[in-house]
Amino acid sequence: MNKMKNILQRSFLLVLSISLISCADDFLDLQPQQNISNEAFLQTFDDFNTAVLGLHDQLQGGGNAALYGRYTLLVPDVMGEDVKQNASANRAKEWAEYNGSETDFIPEDIWREFYEAINIANSVINSEFDAGADLAADLNTLKGQAYGIRGLAYFMLCNFYAQPYSFSAGAGHAGVPIVLEFDFQNKPARSTVSEVYAQVISDLNQAVTLITTSQKNAGYFSKAAAEALLSRVYLYMEDWSNAEAKATSVINNYGYSLVSRDLYPTQFIDGLSSEAIFEMIYNTTDNTGSNHIGGMYKVTGYGDYLPSNDWYALMEDGDIRRTMITYDSNLIGDFAKAPLGPARVDKWPSEGPLNGTDNVSVIRLSEVYLNRAEARANLGNDAGAQADVDIIRQRANPGIAAVTATGAALMTEVYNERRAELAFEGHRIFDINRRKQSLARVLDCTSVPEACNLSYPNNLFILPIPDGEVNSNEEIAQNPGY
Repeated sequence: MNKMKNILQRSFLLVLSISLISCADDFLDLQPQQNISNEAFLQTFDDFNTAVLGLHDQLQGGGNAALYGRYTLLVPDVMGEDVKQNASANRAKEWAEYNGSETDFIPEDIWREFYEAINIANSVINSEFDAGADLAADLNTLKGQAYGIRGLAYFMLCNFYAQPYSFSAGAGHAGVPIVLEFDFQNKPARSTVSEVYAQVISDLNQAVTLITTSQKNAGYFSKAAAEALLSRVYLYMEDWSNAEAKATSVINNYGYSLVSRDLYPTQFIDGLSSEAIFEMIYNTTDNTGSNHIGGMYKVTGYGDYLPSNDWYALMEDGDIRRTMITYDSNLIGDFAKAPLGPARVDKWPSEGPLNGTDNVSVIRLSEVYLNRAEARANLGNDAGAQADVDIIRQRANPGIAAVTATGAALMTEVYNERRAELAFEGHRIFDINRRKQSLARVLDCTSVPEACNLSYPNNLFILPIPDGEVNSNEEIAQNPGY
């Protein structure tokens, strides 16, 4: 049966989350309860509210923790050089070793779950329900959140399944199908990357326009989240002026502040920090235990992946980010070599009854500063880029000297700071690919030898379109190399 038809048909089915909010409105507690036809369900304002909460829940989980619960973060990092495989590595092993295939469940799950989010968003966006004057602003905010999450979903799909924006002139190469409304007979072809990015920008701008009510917390998509994500989208497009402008708007206009050095190591287990713009919230009810992204790294979880010496070498003694590791004397040989030693990632430190309750960042203020730093460096604003890097680096290590590099050397400083700060948060292979860099696992390569060095451009820097999708829809072409 046509899988895209199945995905489209499910746009008539909303994953509903009726279990909601703590007594203090401090967090989302989203649990799928039932599937109900849109026509039967989207009849009241409360229905829309529940649907949009379900949309947030879809990003939080997804089948087999495919989205922000695990694989959306894990896969881009295991494909990079800041993570190395443990001897027992199992989950996402194919992608760390660059021998995955179109029949693997990970590309299928990521594809399916992001399109499921898109379909829920489409249901809300396309409804003609009139909530009346008293609730018009609130309904607009809900629709704005649906637009924003749809834009995020298309952006992430393009990152996973298409070469970066600058891969071809005018970004005319194959992206992913754009589906904006239900049509059971539809077999959509892949839109170009340029077309997908135009849709992403349109959706995020709609979110900025429509979201008028105050956000409850960073667990809800907000106007600030839309602008912050636009700073990342424009950065990926190499539209440096717009990237800088959007980053500056977020930094100046929404009241966020970087967490202190002392609070840095616990910002995800504490959650909803002063720099959290949009994050997935996990608690003792909806946590995924060892299936949480933290469980991919911790010895008390699956422990499949380890921090690499390549990553550790980016920082100096005194950097708080170097302390976000724990040591395991059971690691030996190549898995425990100097200077890092037998270390495990502890960025998500929850344990025991709280295991899997760390929040997961979609975007935070630290990234926005680094987006602006990269944009400014490319615009020739060396002083501005230096200042932004210093804000992040000197928060982590107050004793380190200010950045003085200019030109190409400054760009290297910006790139390295992004690696140090955003490691294990699901950015690395996207950054390598969009910058037209080759992958070099220099100090650590515990993977198969052929995965230690890969040159750009590379067919394997992106995932294959799921086999079932290609086989059932003759309009969708497979990515080269698969």
